[in-house]
Amino acid sequence: MYKRISAIVIKEFHHISRDWQTLIIVLIMPVIMMFLYGYALTMDLRDVPVIIVDPSPSTESQKLSSSINATELFAVTGSIRSADNPVELFKRYHAKAIIRLSPDFAADLRNGGSGAPVQVLIDGSDPNIGTILKNTMEPLLMDIVMNILDMQPPIVINVQSHILYNPQQKSALYFVPGLMAVILLMISAILTSLALTREKELGTLEQLLVSPLVPGEIIIGKLIPYMFLSALDGALILIVGKMAFGIEVAGDMISLATTSFVYIFTSLAMGLLISTIAATQQQAMMMVLPATMLPTIILSGFIFPLTSLPVFLQVISSVIPATYYLKIIRGIVLKGVGISVLWQPAVILLAMGLFLVTVSIKKFKVKI
Repeated sequence: MYKRISAIVIKEFHHISRDWQTLIIVLIMPVIMMFLYGYALTMDLRDVPVIIVDPSPSTESQKLSSSINATELFAVTGSIRSADNPVELFKRYHAKAIIRLSPDFAADLRNGGSGAPVQVLIDGSDPNIGTILKNTMEPLLMDIVMNILDMQPPIVINVQSHILYNPQQKSALYFVPGLMAVILLMISAILTSLALTREKELGTLEQLLVSPLVPGEIIIGKLIPYMFLSALDGALILIVGKMAFGIEVAGDMISLATTSFVYIFTSLAMGLLISTIAATQQQAMMMVLPATMLPTIILSGFIFPLTSLPVFLQVISSVIPATYYLKIIRGIVLKGVGISVLWQPAVILLAMGLFLVTVSIKKFKVKI
């Protein structure tokens, strides 16, 4: 049996080495996707346009404006004397926030009492940006005013906050490890989905069927070469992540490699199942993309937290392999968690892979 499987493996390696165009695409596509998604998928806000309505310009209001503009988060794009209709300001200046000062802002600021009233209007068309601005604006304005007045706020409680795992709160450190789940699943499924359909189209499947090979040996023999090719993709993704985005693996590389092999095995098994169903390579490609990329991006927790999804979508997410691999890779890469903590999602992934391979073998028998 081992000799027959090794013969299939060698045959697939020969085919891969001759099909250099596909090989280049497989090796270049992950790099391109890493750069595209790594830089495009970000929640980091910079230079958010802000308009300041200042009816009575003063030294204090100018300091307030310059201090806001000096931050990385905001960029003051205009300062006007009056605004009867703030909605028109949002339309005209494409601002995300409007800060309206009172006519007696400077006097109220110096006199103290009930304080100087400041109204902040936020564009809530984008809920994420609106929430970030709402949570950021008040403490920022308080800090700026205290600096203008050269005052220290009264100490009510001393809170010392420390952010672990991602101190700079960079979106790339959160999204880039997750990209490995998206890219590996898509590439792996594409590779194996074309494995049997290519044999069908070229008419070489009959040659395999008349050989002493059994369906299980054909499936396993086609699976092994692409595991190595997908593992090479995984290593390439980690290298690009380190060089381009500064992603450091905090955990054990052996645990990461082992669990990644399990995930690759499951992804390849999904592609094999698709290849047993599809009649042509075109059909296989059309089935792979909606079955892998879309659910992985939307329903696995890659972008949106699973707890924010409706219950029926959370049920669907439980059968998506990337849901479990995201827990593993983010735990190992960002938190340094070991396999002793992440063994459960790893076992679930392995069970999924074995189930998909078994179904593929059964399905391949039916096709015979």
